[in-house]
Amino acid sequence: QTLLITKRRFSMHYYIGIDVSKQSLAVFDGTKEYDVPNERGLKTLKKLLKKNYGKEWNEVKLIYESTGPYSNYLREFASKNRIKVYVVNPKKSANFAKTLGNRSKTDAIDARMLYRFNVLLNEEDLKIPSVDNITEQLWSYISSYKIIQKTRTMLSNHMHSKQYEIVIKDKNAIGVNSSMDLNKSLKKETEKLKRMEEAIKKQMGTFCKTNPEIKEDFDNLLSIKGVGVISATALLHLFKKYPDTNRNEITALAGLDPVRRQSGSSLNGGRKISKAGDSFLRKSLYSACMSAIQYNVRIEIFYNRLIDNHKKGNVALTACMKKLLLIAHQVYINKTKYKPLYTKDKKSKDTKIKRNKNIKDIKGKNIKKKKDKDIKREKNIKNDKNLCYTY
Repeated sequence: QTLLITKRRFSMHYYIGIDVSKQSLAVFDGTKEYDVPNERGLKTLKKLLKKNYGKEWNEVKLIYESTGPYSNYLREFASKNRIKVYVVNPKKSANFAKTLGNRSKTDAIDARMLYRFNVLLNEEDLKIPSVDNITEQLWSYISSYKIIQKTRTMLSNHMHSKQYEIVIKDKNAIGVNSSMDLNKSLKKETEKLKRMEEAIKKQMGTFCKTNPEIKEDFDNLLSIKGVGVISATALLHLFKKYPDTNRNEITALAGLDPVRRQSGSSLNGGRKISKAGDSFLRKSLYSACMSAIQYNVRIEIFYNRLIDNHKKGNVALTACMKKLLLIAHQVYINKTKYKPLYTKDKKSKDTKIKRNKNIKDIKGKNIKKKKDKDIKREKNIKNDKNLCYTY
């Protein structure tokens, strides 16, 4: 044991691969496998690290896979003890396991695989995780709202499908009353879930407005026409979770970055969005854009310009989602409210006239350009004919 500690002290880094599950952590330090309970505080893991590494136990580098809520205890432990970690994307770890030739999949094998992942890492990739209480609270609201909304849509779809079931007209037949009672109970349940959905939405708004740290940012995001309480909360959670991100990184985290698959002449697919980020964020941006196309002048002009250039509706809407995301990101970074394209006058009719004029001007410019191109083509054709006659 002492020889093992002295050998590790001469090395620059000690890496540990950890496979996280609900009840336990499978640990592999390069020589030996351990099984540690996944409990709050991770006292057993702390004792193990102190026993194997001595005073330098908090200089180890942990490599683990993001497994949702089950890895929260490990993230909190690393943040509290200032331990650097690298959180592996599950897609990366699955592909890396294939390259190693792992046919079987167990917790111990995954821990060994994660340990061997250190070959691909640089010093810049390892970071001490940060735990922010406000970000965690925002995520708890979003996750609860997402689950309730999902169950409500499932129940409403099930109720809609029951309308097409075979109905027995005989009143004395068995099962008629039970089916009616079932429909009533399902309807009550959907109404209850709808009330819960509205209650969580109100709690989101009150939490963001009463908290002094995020009140200004929340109000700034709400100043963007089309952005509501749900979309503002989802955007605020994204910006607080990844504070040091640029334009390209924030679009990639939302899953709106373009990707393409091309290989030789057999595979030549078009460009699509990656959809690698949170799906709920994209849904909230989609609903915000549907409103912004009608009431936000900047997004409305941008959308109409893409449609006039013969872009499909879904493509134009996706571009508007990206634009709205980048506008919200700049509003959050600069700590300023959204500046609309045109200020409101005393009468709302004047603003509507201005909007229609701007849209008509854009369309008119495009029509003029097309007419000029047609005139040039006709002139070129006439010149070509004249040249033929001269020859």
